[in-house]
Amino acid sequence: MSIAVFLGPSLPRAEAAAILEADYRPPVRQGDVYRLVQQRRPQAIAVVDGYFQEVPSVWHKEILWALDQGIPVYGAASMGALRAAELARYGMVGIGKIYDAYRAGSYAPYGDEPFEDDDEVAVIHGPAELSYPPLSVAMVDLRETLAQAAEAGVIDAALRDALVAAFKRRFYRARSFEALSEVLVELGVPSQAAQALQAWLAQGRTSQKKADAAALLETLAAGGTALPTDSDGFIFERTTLWAQFIEQTEAGPPARSAAERSVLEELRLDPDLYASLRDIAVLRLRLDVVEPPPPADAGARRAALDRLRHRHGLWSREALEAWAEACDLDRAGLDRLLDFEAALETCAVGAGPALDSALLDVLRREGRYGPLAARARDKAQRLAGVEMVATAPSAPSPAMLLDWYFEGCLDRGVPTDLPAYAAGLGFEGVEALLAALAREQRYRAVCDDPSTPKGA
Repeated sequence: MSIAVFLGPSLPRAEAAAILEADYRPPVRQGDVYRLVQQRRPQAIAVVDGYFQEVPSVWHKEILWALDQGIPVYGAASMGALRAAELARYGMVGIGKIYDAYRAGSYAPYGDEPFEDDDEVAVIHGPAELSYPPLSVAMVDLRETLAQAAEAGVIDAALRDALVAAFKRRFYRARSFEALSEVLVELGVPSQAAQALQAWLAQGRTSQKKADAAALLETLAAGGTALPTDSDGFIFERTTLWAQFIEQTEAGPPARSAAERSVLEELRLDPDLYASLRDIAVLRLRLDVVEPPPPADAGARRAALDRLRHRHGLWSREALEAWAEACDLDRAGLDRLLDFEAALETCAVGAGPALDSALLDVLRREGRYGPLAARARDKAQRLAGVEMVATAPSAPSPAMLLDWYFEGCLDRGVPTDLPAYAAGLGFEGVEALLAALAREQRYRAVCDDPSTPKGA
């Protein structure tokens, strides 16, 4: 038996392997812990990274089930620290400063400011092929870096707290050290103080997530799989919901042929066609189980409005108002439209793998399966044997791939919310999107007429 570790952007795989020999797995998602215990029954499970939004997050109850099966479960740094803090009283063991802060509800030296949100540790990252490179900086790492800057006398506590508050107001995907200049300007920080901080950051930035992940692995390497827990024991209840979870997890997504998977990838590379067919597919699924959609909350309505703006290029308030007027929509009418858009999104997300089956049926019905299948076969044949090494010096970076596809191929800007964009097209996260773009770019480079058959 070995120790299984769910690891992503918090610590590079090579550095982790140098600390602990283990069964390293991608960031954890719902069902992964259950399947791991059922299929491998490891000596212990360590959760570092996991998905928060792109796909369903690891369920608390599957961790409890692993504990009930006598398998110790540890957490640190990211999703692991969060789940460990939530499940400490049941026996999950947490390691590191971030875990301690989640347990305490505050992160030193920030006083009584609540420390409880999952956005403190959430980041966006590149694909597994590139070792999950972080594309943003976790809020907790910004906190720790700025705390050390204050401790070193580079900034005072007031500026430290103001910078943290400003970054906290930003969407977590927009947090980075590169954005610090913009934040300093927003706060009106004098240029001399701003330059001093920027100069210090060249060597001073740190990652508490990385430190905590390494600490967890070092603990396990030192034989820490029998660490004491805070649990007084618990009775695992096999509820109806648990039975449904097992049934869905063991069934897994329906089997897809290689041809069907490649056709779906081709479809996802044409976001406009995907969006139109997905809506038809959703409505087709609704025929199976007819039920009224739930009312949209404020967050769902804002997300629906963002999708509407992106779809029609309504970047200003004036453009949105002109579009609504042209559609004979007053405020109430626009709200109804947003509720419908939100309901479609809710249905699409809730449909899960069944949506792909519906999409394939719609493609066949609309006469579009054949052209996409032909393009997918041609792509596979042309790329057969073509070296696609993501770590090669000539390989495009994630940013270059995104610019090439959105600005060069689609003539539109790169979405600010890449995980939401990828999830909206059915990709399993940003890494799956980037992998598809890498294949598409290489295909266009070796093909004379590689255009996607948008109207086929």
